[in-house]
Amino acid sequence: MTQTTPAAPVPAVPVPATSAADMTANLREIMARELSTDGTTKRQALRIALVWAINSGHLTPGTRLPAETTLAQDLGVSLGTVQAALGQVQDLGLIERRRGDGTRVSLGSGFSSSIWHFRMHVIDSGEQFRILNQEVEVLQSSARGPWCDHLGDRPNYTVIRRRIAGNNDTMVGAEMVLDAELAPAHTLSANELRQTNIRTVLEQKLKVKAARAVHRVRLKDVDPRRLAMLGLELNQPILRVRARTFLSDERPFYFQTLYVPANRIELEL
Repeated sequence: MTQTTPAAPVPAVPVPATSAADMTANLREIMARELSTDGTTKRQALRIALVWAINSGHLTPGTRLPAETTLAQDLGVSLGTVQAALGQVQDLGLIERRRGDGTRVSLGSGFSSSIWHFRMHVIDSGEQFRILNQEVEVLQSSARGPWCDHLGDRPNYTVIRRRIAGNNDTMVGAEMVLDAELAPAHTLSANELRQTNIRTVLEQKLKVKAARAVHRVRLKDVDPRRLAMLGLELNQPILRVRARTFLSDERPFYFQTLYVPANRIELEL
């Protein structure tokens, strides 16, 4: 079983919004584009709209978002939808929510503690790597690989594969592997995982808590077929990042591999 969410075309980066009306109008436009895809919920569309608006520079650091009730009214969604979407954007470290002070776009002076694996900088600009768009694929696989040493020899695994487009036209590939008994592929929606901190989404969905991750990084010659499958350019040096993640009781959670262009990205671990 395979679920794929194709990446929507990335719009041209607009001039930063100058008013709350401009802000909600642009969010509404992006939401409408996302909702045209079958199966996309309003919560998912709002989350994707907010992430894109922040990472594209449309909503600049320090920008105060309208009150949650105002966003709900102006965007035609429920207050619960707004709060759920904002919670997921907060898990990405993109916004700060404080009681009495509302919600602001994070200043971007460092990575949030909620970010474990995608702590990356674009070499040319020095900017944090920002995800502008991505295609997510969820599938069940019986293939064997290095994940077996971490997860155990299981009859089936759930694979979450992502082709990620970031700032400065940088592409990164990612493959997360989980025990299919813990996280059956048919229970995960590709739309649900797009533009999220997948770890925190899985924690909430599976009612577990990740405690730590161990990373290994290697400059690696990667099979050209795998690079093509992940949307990466051929004939470029690749940093292969393998992360073994553990739950609070030390059980294995997931095994994730990132494929990062070494000439475009540097890692912060």
